[in-house]
Amino acid sequence: MDPTARRPRGRPVSLKSRQAVLTAAAALLDERGFHGFTVDEVARRSGVSKATIYKHWTSGFDIAVNAYGDSVTDAVPVTDTGDVIWDLTGQIRRLAEFYASPRGRVVAQLLAAGTGQADGPALLREKFFAKRRGATHALIEHGKASGQLRPDLDPELVIDMLFGPIVFRLFNGTEPLNADTATALAAMALRAIAAETGSAGPPARERAKDRG
Repeated sequence: MDPTARRPRGRPVSLKSRQAVLTAAAALLDERGFHGFTVDEVARRSGVSKATIYKHWTSGFDIAVNAYGDSVTDAVPVTDTGDVIWDLTGQIRRLAEFYASPRGRVVAQLLAAGTGQADGPALLREKFFAKRRGATHALIEHGKASGQLRPDLDPELVIDMLFGPIVFRLFNGTEPLNADTATALAAMALRAIAAETGSAGPPARERAKDRG
């Protein structure tokens, strides 16, 4: 069956069955990616019937996104050490490393598939981006208030500028950024938003190497 086939929502499945479905779905995505993902196979592996699955999820895409929902957030935590330049540099590096990983490549497939789903963008935003974007927004506001970042910045535009190029490369046929190129990107972008009188410390590339 087409993984994007849809069914109406119904009563929630039991917690045990729900977890079995999500565990089976995540394992299937790890093995085959979204292109090889089917609800039939999820049902077979989880031992939960398709009828029960469709009582809770509307489509294969819905199941897949929920199964991978915390992948990016867990792999790319937003830290707040008090040094905003350092924290943003580390976040850029971690995001680049994630998208270069096998699971990151599957997330890229889900991002691409979401454009063809009626509720795809909203679901992806909720499961993959909202929590981390909110925390990054707060981090940038902290940087503005502490004098480390320019006071006139729009945090939403800053987030797009810092992290957009990493995702863009995935859809442009270009190899994902490695640690060095991600650090170089971070240093270049952060020079544009750092306060002239702020204390940014040594160049980002040197500091990243020093701290591992």
